[in-house]
Amino acid sequence: MKFSKNTLALAVMTATVSLAQTSPVLAETALPGKEKATVLNKVVVSATRTEQNIEDVSSSVASVSSEEMDANLVTDIQDAVKYVPGVSVGGTGRFGVGGFTIRGMSESRVKVMVDGVEQPVSYDTGLGVKADVMKFSQNMFEMDTLAAIEVNKGPASSLYGSDALGGAVIMRTKNPEDLLGVGDDTYAGFKTGYNSADESFKQTLTLANRSGDWESLLIYTHTDGKETATHGDGADIWGRDRGQANPYNYSQNNVLGKLFYQVNDDHRIGVTGELFKRDGEGRILSNEGHTMMPGYTYTNNHAFDEDSRKRVGIEHEWLAGNQMFDTLNWQLNWQEVKSNHDTQDHTDAKGNRNRNRTGKDDSYQFDAQFGKELIFGSSMHQLTYGVSGSKDSFSLNYTDTNLDTGESTPKTPEIPEADSTKWGFYAQDQMFLMDDALVITGGLRYDAFKATPGGDSDYSESKNDAVTAKLGGVYHWTPGFSTYAQFSQGFKAPTLQDLYYSYTGGSYELLPNPDLKAEESNSYELGIRAENQFGSLELAGFYNDYTNFIEERTDTSDPAYPDGTVTKVNVGNAEIYGAEFTGMLYLDEAFNAPVGMYSRLSIAYANGENKDTGGSLDTVAPLTTIVGLGYDAPSEKWGGALDVTHVAGKTGGDWSEENKDNMDAPSYTVVDMTAYYEPMENMMVRGGLFNAFDKKYWLYQDITGIPADDQGIDRRTQPGRNWGVSLSYDF
Repeated sequence: MKFSKNTLALAVMTATVSLAQTSPVLAETALPGKEKATVLNKVVVSATRTEQNIEDVSSSVASVSSEEMDANLVTDIQDAVKYVPGVSVGGTGRFGVGGFTIRGMSESRVKVMVDGVEQPVSYDTGLGVKADVMKFSQNMFEMDTLAAIEVNKGPASSLYGSDALGGAVIMRTKNPEDLLGVGDDTYAGFKTGYNSADESFKQTLTLANRSGDWESLLIYTHTDGKETATHGDGADIWGRDRGQANPYNYSQNNVLGKLFYQVNDDHRIGVTGELFKRDGEGRILSNEGHTMMPGYTYTNNHAFDEDSRKRVGIEHEWLAGNQMFDTLNWQLNWQEVKSNHDTQDHTDAKGNRNRNRTGKDDSYQFDAQFGKELIFGSSMHQLTYGVSGSKDSFSLNYTDTNLDTGESTPKTPEIPEADSTKWGFYAQDQMFLMDDALVITGGLRYDAFKATPGGDSDYSESKNDAVTAKLGGVYHWTPGFSTYAQFSQGFKAPTLQDLYYSYTGGSYELLPNPDLKAEESNSYELGIRAENQFGSLELAGFYNDYTNFIEERTDTSDPAYPDGTVTKVNVGNAEIYGAEFTGMLYLDEAFNAPVGMYSRLSIAYANGENKDTGGSLDTVAPLTTIVGLGYDAPSEKWGGALDVTHVAGKTGGDWSEENKDNMDAPSYTVVDMTAYYEPMENMMVRGGLFNAFDKKYWLYQDITGIPADDQGIDRRTQPGRNWGVSLSYDF
């Protein structure tokens, strides 16, 4: 009998569910001194803004721990989420990785926060040669500072406000207590590693201390590397047909410092400071000899980039125990994110010139969260309520300098300098009923937001508000089997780029629209979770309905602009539905394999439709399946894993009508292998071989909007066979 891939996957799911319903719970058979990792035994914060076992959460939440990042030799956010079903990160070349995509929603439709600090949305000029000189991206994160990355899959605006239309990514950096034992203690750790994909060397020094009522943490990381390689068979030539990465070098530093003081049993205050800085320079050989029009043949192309993220914050924890609240946690943060790009070249029309493009985002953010626990008979209510607000200033500064004469000319950016203010208040009740067998969570939030163009801009102010809600429930049928369901809402306030982008390109023009309203979403999700001594699983189905999508509309009635006048309007409606499965099977328990052997499986399927045109959505990922086999020796001194990732193709009708001539994203299968060995106490050596069979492939995000006949297709490929090693020692 011949089984299809779908039939085989269904059989695996069915068998695991059956095992979960008939066997004792997993914890009873954990290895001595070491609890087996499952998809359900994690504690998450982002789903309810409080610490909860994932089995009590009524939605899909993925958590990637620092230990998992170390095991997979993660170097950036793209690596960190590559095994998370329904989540991905694209990006290549000079500007590196981009933003997150969650179940078909990407960039500004996904909320990103670090230690409760909202990260600015990416800015991309998105217009031909202009896009080659300016990019403002969400890629200024140091992986070695992170304790965990949590991904809320689906609208999360009832907790986090704007931009959580399609989900939220919540990153938490390490705290002293993550590294220290009980009582006065000191920790010191050193880690170094090499990754062949970008030829990067990294060193990380971590120090933590607790002395009496004081706790402190310092993490310093330095990395030197190059532009991430493409597949090895790309042409190593100059010009737009170049298939290899450009000779571009970068140096990256990150410093994270934290200091906490336990004032008394009820009060704890803390200060956090972080500085991320990346400097890059190199030759842009992929643009060498490119002719845009007569007089504009680009030669002697060079790039000089500086990207930085700075933040300073103060926080206060109060165990109040009064009638209004048991706990109060508030924090005030300042953050500056800045990208400075210098692009030098020569053309006959302009001579030797430098185009400086700088983008800067300054913000002040405040958040206060109250918690109250109420007990009524056999039920318990965990109330969470609070208020948040932010003031944000975004500016672009463009200057062209003739390097032959020294003359500088200010250029007009596509959007004006503008301030944005957002504030909101929220309330949530998580109810534990029927001796904790039933968990119901309800939440409501109100947000108001305003954008105000500054300077001598003629653009008008934009105001809007939104109310979002969620209601979900989890029912534990047995200690190892539960079902859940949730309805949730999300919204995305128009970005400054949506509201005020203006550009005239000769035969066409783009006009601003400050009257745009927020995009909105309604999400429905059903799921099951199960675990026993044989393994664990989670299966979720979802349907997301999006309205008021901001889309471009073109008017060709003006003869002055034969290619059209483009304006953004709220007209789009879309739906995305699908299913995701994540499971782990302990082969030693299920099939008497060697102790410590396990397998894992994840499948993510999604389908999206533009409800106005009936066409597909470009942002929806193809069917993705990941199968893994691993072994952890009972001694806990060595082990390894093999992961096989298969991604279906995205071709033809899988692309939207606007991109019907898009190049195909062929299906691919990639094999990764990792291993670890502890040669002595507190020392760990790790190694990994990635894309072991040297498969040539593209991530669909990196070729969206790229026609099949576009030059430099090979320059958008992912690295071929590559490897990495790391060595860490804890003192």
